[in-house]
Amino acid sequence: MSQTPTFALNYAPHLGLNSPDSGMFQHHAGGDPVDQIRFMAEQEFTALEDNWMKARDIETQNRIGRELERQNMTMGVIVNTLVYERPSFVLNDRNERDRLVQEVRETAEVARRVGATYVTTLSGTVHPSLPRDYQTANMIENLKWVGAAAAEESLVLALEPINHKGWPGTFMTEVGHAHLIAKAVDMPSVKLLYDFWHQQIHGGDLITNLDLAWDQIGYVQIADNPGRSVPGSGEINYAPILRRLAERGFDGIVGLEFENPAPGKAGERAVIEAVRVIDPR
Repeated sequence: MSQTPTFALNYAPHLGLNSPDSGMFQHHAGGDPVDQIRFMAEQEFTALEDNWMKARDIETQNRIGRELERQNMTMGVIVNTLVYERPSFVLNDRNERDRLVQEVRETAEVARRVGATYVTTLSGTVHPSLPRDYQTANMIENLKWVGAAAAEESLVLALEPINHKGWPGTFMTEVGHAHLIAKAVDMPSVKLLYDFWHQQIHGGDLITNLDLAWDQIGYVQIADNPGRSVPGSGEINYAPILRRLAERGFDGIVGLEFENPAPGKAGERAVIEAVRVIDPR
């Protein structure tokens, strides 16, 4: 095992951000996700996340689950909502609600194989003519149904507001709005995923929003801006943000949802060093 001091927080590198074969440490560990997990464990990372888990074959999912268990690592978020480029949660439509519930059931099958609890859940796009408040009310009502299904499957829907610049037309873009929705649903199976990169682009005020949304936050993700790169490369000062998380006793997962800052092993080493620098140990 590496002699690197243990991190204060539970960081989750990824197996692929924009494609399933773009793992964060593939140049050190090779293309097999299991080998990448072993390398992560050697660097004393304690968790893993994967946007593409539902797209991987069942055998690979099972192998990932077994290796995580062997390494005593936690599975972070996998993506639940694969349909997000049209109105979804904002509709008052029984067929759409049934589809959302079924989507959770399908995600649960994958989650059980890899030991996942939190599943990234997006709002879909805005309705072109329905006033925003009614869309919010519809999303709250739909989440009560979908959240009940998630609870039955031992899942937590991690509601992620994403920025409107990269995803034009998205309904849920602000941490405050997602907090309002999660608080109104009022279920342990529906929580907020606070992605600091998305919030920086949309509105900033990162620590204040962290404190205001604290009671609903279940999972966090980090990346620097501009771009979507390693902390320390841009305008976000992550050291005090992560220190605030530690001070508040956050024991969840901090997802490293960014691209490596350089190609090859050098970029991968830069990721490890960047996390060491900002970690509040």
